[in-house]
Amino acid sequence: MVPVSGPVGPSLGELPFDLSAEEMRGRAERILRHASDGLDQLLGSATTPTVEGFLAPLDRLLVAVRDVADHGGLVFAVHPDEAHRTAGRGISEAAERFFNALRVNDRLYRALERLALPPGDAETRFAVERMRREMRRAGVELEPAARARLLALSNEIDELSNAFQENIARSARSITVAGPAELAGLPEDYRRTHPPGPDGRVRITTKYPDLFPVMAHGDRADVRRRLLAEFMNLAYPENEPVLARLLETRYAFARALGYPNYAAYAIENKMLETPAAVRALIERVATLLRPPAARELERFLARKRRDDPGAVRLENWDSSFLAEGYYDTKVRAEEFGVDSARLREYLPYVAVRDGLFRLCEEMFGLTFRRVDGGALWHPTVEAYDVRHRGEPLGRCYLDLVPRDGKFSHAACFPVRLGFAGQRLPQAALVCNFLHPSTPVDQARMEHPQVVTFFHEFGHLLHALFSGRVHWLYQSMGFLEWDFIEAPSQLFEEWARDPATLARFARNPETGAPIPAAILERLRAAEALGRASRWLRQLGLSAASLDLYDRDPAAIDPSAALRESYGRYALIPLDATYHPADGFGHLAGYSAFYYTYVWSLVIARDLLGPFLEKGTLTDPALAERYAREILAPGGSRPAADLARAYLGRDIGFESFERWIAEGIAATVGGKGASP
Repeated sequence: MVPVSGPVGPSLGELPFDLSAEEMRGRAERILRHASDGLDQLLGSATTPTVEGFLAPLDRLLVAVRDVADHGGLVFAVHPDEAHRTAGRGISEAAERFFNALRVNDRLYRALERLALPPGDAETRFAVERMRREMRRAGVELEPAARARLLALSNEIDELSNAFQENIARSARSITVAGPAELAGLPEDYRRTHPPGPDGRVRITTKYPDLFPVMAHGDRADVRRRLLAEFMNLAYPENEPVLARLLETRYAFARALGYPNYAAYAIENKMLETPAAVRALIERVATLLRPPAARELERFLARKRRDDPGAVRLENWDSSFLAEGYYDTKVRAEEFGVDSARLREYLPYVAVRDGLFRLCEEMFGLTFRRVDGGALWHPTVEAYDVRHRGEPLGRCYLDLVPRDGKFSHAACFPVRLGFAGQRLPQAALVCNFLHPSTPVDQARMEHPQVVTFFHEFGHLLHALFSGRVHWLYQSMGFLEWDFIEAPSQLFEEWARDPATLARFARNPETGAPIPAAILERLRAAEALGRASRWLRQLGLSAASLDLYDRDPAAIDPSAALRESYGRYALIPLDATYHPADGFGHLAGYSAFYYTYVWSLVIARDLLGPFLEKGTLTDPALAERYAREILAPGGSRPAADLARAYLGRDIGFESFERWIAEGIAATVGGKGASP
């Protein structure tokens, strides 16, 4: 096996977060120019391509360009300065233009075809075949004029996707309410961070630390209605023409390659392979979920009628499109004794973070050491060096405070890929949990935020453990994308597990641990809303597919999304909402938002061995999971990884059993809160 870079020890490498915008551009231009010159030299050689003389130097220059793309993409998503974000976007697009051109380079394609591969080196052969397949899917085998058109379309798709995401990040929407009385029902620490202004009014934004507590706890229906309307119109109308053009360009790209539509192209290299298989999955899961979801909503409506005897339906702001709705929360509190506002008292951010670190130490042998003094992109960012059983594994960054212009959802961003014996991986969790005006040591988290934190940490573990592959085309980014959410959805279960929560859920004022009775009621109530929540995910999955599996010429994206969503979710979206304009996954995931549903099916299966052990923290099993699922990255097909871990093919039975158990668990409720 030939390494991807020169003979140096594993290191973190240079990460220039303190460069000016102009310095960033200059650095990126130099690296891209060097890579372009290096590629020309490799392709100009008259010798037979070999792994040592051709593939290894090719991989080194491709990794350097990938670094430029990742660095620019992160800066674009998180930097507080607009000039830096603009530079980051330009750098990212320049690197992607390099890769787009590479994919249609027929000289490179022919050289890879002639490459002399040593017998028995399955990893290298798989990486080369993965690269050649990507080039075929870009049109490398077509005539020069067709390749040139596809290259232009690819570059435009990247620019439109970035413009779409940038408009979402820049969208600063808010409402004002008459005064503190309008915050009735909200936790005391929330009211403290939202004092009235000089005019006596209180401003509430659509950023997550503002939005989620209002939707879960705000007693004023009109406040919930107004705030949700602002959120559901993020980036409207500015993203209307951007999304329309993105759909058109992707359709033209797919048609130029001979596909009937972009969905057929985008899903072809995923586990499910065809739009028909995706639709079958959606319908199969919907059949399971519709009856229990209808019963859940009847239950929430009955609770609403106690407040409004004349109510005939639930509105979007009653049982939320978002993580946790108002009447979902009420039923959990009154029937199951789960008061989420009280639960919040036991979930200070620092305790949750440190508890997560200790959990990873017990399960995987990881330790996290805070790195201070380095130049990062914002003072609130935390950096940690991570070791695995004493050996360096990589570095992670936690960027959890919302800012103007920052990526507004939750994600794990690659910062720097890692390769065996050469350099260590780095990744950043970019989330929006903590209110900017609250000191970190005083910040509280909603339990759904804790679940999201664990979800994104599942991605982070994947990024760190997979940083010992040998070739770029073995890295995590080349794993089938409808498997990529499985490790993160699996890791959510530790945030729902009472035994895990008991490790770190403590009242920070008194030090008292969370009462065991609360944890038991939380377990009982966890399934409440599960069916309707995942039915909403099916609605979004269908919408994602529907927008991309046809000619978009006559499509109104938001109207189409509302229609597709309404075929599954039991509370239709309000006609005044323009949800497509703020749905960032339409750019990143395009037609395969179903990934979350399929990955959940896989995650329930991967959880099975832990449940059979009777504990979620068995170190030997966790190590096997890390070895078989996380560490290989994209070096083998996802189905092979699951088979190596499970000893069989992925099955649907664990998911079906989970749904059935959820239905049984929520029948009747568990009594009132003490």
